[in-house]
Amino acid sequence: KSRCDVGNFDKEFTKMAVELTPTDKLFIMNLDQNEFQGFSYTNPEFIIQV
Repeated sequence: KSRCDVGNFDKEFTKMAVELTPTDKLFIMNLDQNEFQGFSYTNPEFIIQV
């Protein structure tokens, strides 16, 4: 199976229109960065929007 396979998701959800939820910048700015200490994963498909 491909990594894009949605076979385990109900069609009720896969037929829904895609909707991006805006991030709460204040919430993100106030996250305790110590929670991420030692975290080194980088998403190879991450795209920075300019």
